Amino acid sequence: MLPPNYLQKIWPFSIKTYAFGFIVFLALVFGGISWLMLKKTGSAETEIQQSNMQTANAELSQAVTLTLKEGERLVQSFVNWDETRQQLAAPAYYIYWRDNRALSAGAPTSYLKAVELYDQDGKALGGRATANMPEQLSTVAGRNDVLVKQSGRDYLYLTAPIPSHEDPKQVSGFVAIKVDFLKAVQALQSFRYTDAGSISVAAAEEERLAISQIGPRLKFSLAPNPELASLLQVTINSQYQTAFVLVIASLLLYIALASLLATPLRRLSQHIDTLRDGHGGMLLDSLSTTLPVAELEKVRISLNDYQNKLEEMHTSLDQKNNELWELAHRDPLTGIHNRRCFEDDWEHVLSVAAGRRINVSFLLFDCDHFKAINDTYGHHTGDLVIQAIARALQSALRHGDRLYRLGGDEFATLFLDSDSSYAQQVAERCVEAINHHDFSHLGVKEPIRISIGLAHAPGTDIDNLAALQKQADIAMYHAKRPGRSKITVYADSMADSTSMLFSNRVTSAVIEAITSGAALEMHYQPVIKLPGKETAYYEALVRIRHENELLMPSSIFPVVEGRRLEVEFDFAVINRILEDCKEGKIPYATGVSINISGPAITHSEIVERLKLFAPYLASYKFVVEVTETALITQLQQASANLTQLRELGFMIALDDFGSGYSSLGYLASMPVDLVKFDISLIKNLHHGDRQSSIVEGLAAMIGRAGYQVVAEGIETEETLHKVCQIGFSHAQGYLLGRPEKTCQY
Repeated sequence: MLPPNYLQKIWPFSIKTYAFGFIVFLALVFGGISWLMLKKTGSAETEIQQSNMQTANAELSQAVTLTLKEGERLVQSFVNWDETRQQLAAPAYYIYWRDNRALSAGAPTSYLKAVELYDQDGKALGGRATANMPEQLSTVAGRNDVLVKQSGRDYLYLTAPIPSHEDPKQVSGFVAIKVDFLKAVQALQSFRYTDAGSISVAAAEEERLAISQIGPRLKFSLAPNPELASLLQVTINSQYQTAFVLVIASLLLYIALASLLATPLRRLSQHIDTLRDGHGGMLLDSLSTTLPVAELEKVRISLNDYQNKLEEMHTSLDQKNNELWELAHRDPLTGIHNRRCFEDDWEHVLSVAAGRRINVSFLLFDCDHFKAINDTYGHHTGDLVIQAIARALQSALRHGDRLYRLGGDEFATLFLDSDSSYAQQVAERCVEAINHHDFSHLGVKEPIRISIGLAHAPGTDIDNLAALQKQADIAMYHAKRPGRSKITVYADSMADSTSMLFSNRVTSAVIEAITSGAALEMHYQPVIKLPGKETAYYEALVRIRHENELLMPSSIFPVVEGRRLEVEFDFAVINRILEDCKEGKIPYATGVSINISGPAITHSEIVERLKLFAPYLASYKFVVEVTETALITQLQQASANLTQLRELGFMIALDDFGSGYSSLGYLASMPVDLVKFDISLIKNLHHGDRQSSIVEGLAAMIGRAGYQVVAEGIETEETLHKVCQIGFSHAQGYLLGRPEKTCQY
């Protein structure tokens, strides 16, 4: 243990010591930042390599696809060549034709290594096949296409039947070709991320691989990335340069502090010690040398005046303290006590209650729909409303009762040594005072109302005093619910059912819509089948009708997501659409697409909820749209639910494709029938650059994979013409039809 006077011996430190410590601190901070930057750079390099690897995989996959298509094209060219049928009919010069004519004239390419014809029984036409071609083919279609490693090279063997010229349904023979697989891949694809020379197939000598086995066996290396290496080198060099500048700056700082501050301050201190010892005279008069720092020179002069003014300052200090207390504890807008004053008084109440048992009542006031009033009439009118509420509430309290403004439109008051019935009477007076106050002179047309939460801690239950504020808050939020009394006294049963509600009109509207469903209003936008303009089905878009105002999704969904109400909201929307179907609002032989959130699609009841549409599945198309940007944490459960829905007859659409980070991952992991391209991708079609090419390629690739492809955001004829050219199967947008409450036939 350190001796009591240990710190007194080492403390305080000199300016030079502080300067040295500051320099050491800077060095540690710089070292930490440098280490963090290098770590971040390493992480970035790893992420870039991973991204490049994914792109290279896609690049190589595309190359394999092109190679297989080229092989099919070559085989088909021999099937369609008249000389091929001539050789089958009269093979007298077949050997010459095969070894010379076929390779040079039939399909001249650098990667085509051999051609062989076979009779109807699959036997080589020349009696003996050339270049390791099979002597005998299986006559069952689709069983002869393989990749074989021979003498260290990978050869692709492709076969096709040759229909008879007289009867195309009859087979007159077969043709087989031998293609140098890797040479064809390198010739047909231009690689950017893949090192073309490193591509290989992991197979043993003479091992036969089916076409579907080629992809998983491919091995390759990434192409060098000189830009990344250059970036890393620049980062490291900048670290060294910054370190050098920091060292020079630290040395200059140390010298400057020592010469400009440490020495003059030491001289100043020595002279003050001399004055303290009783030498008298004006302060520092004997220190005739001008100090090098203007601030220190000012100190030398100002010390002469300090003592003369000290007494005057002491005289006014008490008055200033009182004024500061008022400023610190009063709300500048209303003049009543503020939150700081409330917190001080609350601490005092807790301390008093600890010594004796007293009754404490806490009232929390909140203006209903104040945000809407503030947004409608402006902040100035909102401030006037707050001032009027404060005056009305203060008039309803006893003389001496303190009213606090906790913030915004929230007020509070405390009652000591009073029972809950008295507090409730005061609350009723406050409600009447607000109800009878005339706010119309402020320009506010709507009635101003308040909600009050009341919590009481009797003397026999003083242990719950600390929870009084929270209880009043819960009671106040219950008072704000539709159909409830504007004064609510806290009960223990409220704690289990209370969720922290937003105190604004949108939240109230959303909760009311979920509870009753009456305020929900579905608008339907047509989805058109291309290339014509026939309506295939309608997308159901939700609105909420609240106080003669139509709330749009941009206002609704932040509340739904912030309150984790996605499941309840989606179920309410499903019920609303079902009612529209029963009422015949959906045209016959069309259909409806229903947007389902990520949390709802994984819910255990979603399938049973959607089964309610079973009576309409025979006459209507129903599409379940899963938003691609939604966070689906239980992907396996989502896929299982979607699979059940498909079996029932629903189609599954992946919505907002391209607006998130896992589009292709969702396609690969979940059962999907339609892919809806996000409007941000459709807008890229007009750029005419690489972005447009990527979108066109994605649409073509997804279409070839068997998905229906929907283009969102069609607003001009030019865009519609563009998506038709690309091959989109459906389109949706304001050009084709706006969302309407009634479907347009």
